[in-house]
Amino acid sequence: MDIDNDLSDEYVLSTQLLSDGEPARCATIHSGSSKNLELLSGSQGGIISKFILPDTSNGSQKQGSSSGGELEIQPGGANTRHPHQITAILSSSSINHLPTESSIYVTGCKDGKIRIMDGNSNELKEVLEGHSNAVTSLSWILPQNENAKPWLVSGSWDGTAKIWDIFQTNKSSICIGTLAGHENTVSVAGLPAESGSIRKVVTVSAGIAEGNNIRGHTVRIWTLSAGNSNDITSKIVAQVSNDHSGPMRDVCYDAETHSIYTCSNDGTVKIRSAEDGKCIETLAYPGYDQPMLLSVCVVGNGATKAVVVGAEDGNVAIFNIGQQNQKEAQVIGHPGCVWNVIPLGSTGDFVSTCHDGNIRIFTRLASLAASPEVLKAFTDAVTEAKAVRSTGPSAEEIAKLPKWEMNALTQGRSEGQVQVFQKDGKAIAAQWSASSGTWIEVGEVTGTNENAGTLNGKQYDHILPIEVDVPGGGVQKLQIGYNNGENPFVTAQAFIDEHMLDQNYLAQIADYIRQRAGQSGPTIGMGGGASTAATSSSGGGMGAPSYASEPVVPMDITPTYDYLPMKGYKTFETGIDKKGLSKVIQKIREFNDSVSSNQLSTGEAGEALDSLVNTLSVTNRYHSSTISMTELAPLHTMIRQWDASHAFPAIDLVRIAVLHPDAAKSERRAYWEEILGGVLDLCLGLGDAAAKEVAVPMLTMRLIANCYKGGPGSAGAAGILVNKILDCAEICATSDNKNVRLSVATAILNTSSYMHASSTTTFSSSVAMRVVDVVGTIAGCGKYETEAMVRSLVALGTVLLLPGGCGSEVKMLANERSIGSMVQRVACGHGEMAGAVSKEIMSILSS
Repeated sequence: MDIDNDLSDEYVLSTQLLSDGEPARCATIHSGSSKNLELLSGSQGGIISKFILPDTSNGSQKQGSSSGGELEIQPGGANTRHPHQITAILSSSSINHLPTESSIYVTGCKDGKIRIMDGNSNELKEVLEGHSNAVTSLSWILPQNENAKPWLVSGSWDGTAKIWDIFQTNKSSICIGTLAGHENTVSVAGLPAESGSIRKVVTVSAGIAEGNNIRGHTVRIWTLSAGNSNDITSKIVAQVSNDHSGPMRDVCYDAETHSIYTCSNDGTVKIRSAEDGKCIETLAYPGYDQPMLLSVCVVGNGATKAVVVGAEDGNVAIFNIGQQNQKEAQVIGHPGCVWNVIPLGSTGDFVSTCHDGNIRIFTRLASLAASPEVLKAFTDAVTEAKAVRSTGPSAEEIAKLPKWEMNALTQGRSEGQVQVFQKDGKAIAAQWSASSGTWIEVGEVTGTNENAGTLNGKQYDHILPIEVDVPGGGVQKLQIGYNNGENPFVTAQAFIDEHMLDQNYLAQIADYIRQRAGQSGPTIGMGGGASTAATSSSGGGMGAPSYASEPVVPMDITPTYDYLPMKGYKTFETGIDKKGLSKVIQKIREFNDSVSSNQLSTGEAGEALDSLVNTLSVTNRYHSSTISMTELAPLHTMIRQWDASHAFPAIDLVRIAVLHPDAAKSERRAYWEEILGGVLDLCLGLGDAAAKEVAVPMLTMRLIANCYKGGPGSAGAAGILVNKILDCAEICATSDNKNVRLSVATAILNTSSYMHASSTTTFSSSVAMRVVDVVGTIAGCGKYETEAMVRSLVALGTVLLLPGGCGSEVKMLANERSIGSMVQRVACGHGEMAGAVSKEIMSILSS
């Protein structure tokens, strides 16, 4: 077949591949153990999918199939599953001189880690740590000499690019250089080496906020020189700033044109010199609305060369730069946001990854086009997705609107303000008349303007979706309302305040608003503000809202709270001085003389305890002093052998001893299991009387609190005994004594902090709910003072934020028990701080 004669002027769908059903975020072409090419993709769910592509070398393929490739989900097994979305993937197949047995592929993940997979077995080989935020860009930096090994470069949201040597024989991979000083998110691309000893790379940044603008987005070209050690020397040889009008989102290099290509939130691609980074030509996305361009690649060669970009608005644009008389870019619609575009080898075809979970291959070869059935299904899916974005509100959304019959209770804030009400099952827009003090019905809200809508009953020109990463896993889907003519920074600040997000996200959210809303003009017949944003079906000429849920631009937004989760531990350190310790020892010796059996020996009651007290009293030497088992042995005897009425001074001494780092070191975990377990038995042995007793319950709770702070041995013991700790806290929670109540609240607080911070023990939701139960007992008894209640509420909020699925399950169970109502009720009488913690808990429960 004469393939050249089969070429079309435009790209068409060739193959459609559904991965794991989660949004497909990235892809790479790989030559693995199979004879055919493999297409590897990474999803928002943290799953790698492998497609073995059919052989199309003769320019034909089997028609009528939508899959077009053999699919294998998670080909490397369960341990290759990522804990967060996979944001970049790169195969070594593009390195021509690499032996087959060295074949690998590399992933970048939102957890900040890079994972190296065996290219033949697909098994996890190694995990690289060093970035402090999501790894979103990967590329190879090739040497001039093919005998030398390539380097890996990674770009991250942490504002750095890192260079890695990962092809070390029989050695672990190492980071050999960090390129710092970038303005937020970094994208990377390797450039041709300058010489045998000097390699090159280009990095681009997203920029930072300067007033009401995003500035500082910069292209940097670096030279990298390897020295005698494992570190490299880096130098910026060229840089260009602010020639895009928005953050740069991706960069690639094309060898044939020796050019760098950058795409931006401003809807343009810039072709740049690979020598100095200066712009040679700008390619503008066709049409009036210019969306954020998230990914760029170059395909084909000569007259067929094209630049392909993936856009946030659900389109791919192709610029045919190889043609002398360029036509307007071809735009191919997708059912959702297009996260990534890559070349399909040297074929001239390209691959797109879409938010709808599909990976698609597009071709200019008519013989490789998908069957009419598949093409129609694709076109229908695109049409349906765009229709959803332009329809009126659903019945469910209408039901949430305030009823028209109650409009007299809703006061407008200004003349002409628009409010949407529910009337006879329809969404009705009304305008506020200040002179009459009434709402005047305008008409039914239908669907023409795809961005407008209502949020919390208020009409906006633009309702924009934002996804927020929730601590402990999961995503909270929020919406932000914006009206034409408003300052996007003011809107973003209000959104941050409402949802208690990190202030550092102000510029990012404001830029998102500007790109999604600020570039678009008003709908015909509309004014520029909220007062004319609704639609009248009677020909009033007003735009209409859409309630569609669109894919969103990736934003590293994690809710931040002032009080939650608890980090670190509160301790009880009173009595750590010679005078206080002497009183405790005096009481122990008094009781030792009165117990009928299991007395301490003369040496234990004398020299051993004196030595222990001397060490404990010199707190400024804790970092260097040691405590022997001979000194600790008497404590074990008293706790395990004496009854509660005689053992309480020993518990007090244990409370102090556990704070010494050497006493609580990891090798002594078994000892502390014995000690803490014995103390808990003494307390639990009090039964119902625990609520009336003071010494043993108070000192037991204080020991628990201090165990978490002392060292890995005591903290590990507390972790193992957590159920018994919660049993004890439950029976002591209703104590009549103020000091006991504060001790209980602190023990629960530190328990929750340990559960949240633990990397060695995974706690079940049933254990976490026991913390919730204890806090419920505390709240229900009505006895707790403000400080103790605040600590209890912080403990509750902390277990709601436990990592992984545990926190999500605890939130669900807490909501089923209406914990939010309890929290609001008890916070009312305990001051400003309790109210603030309560507000944060309610935010978590509603996420």
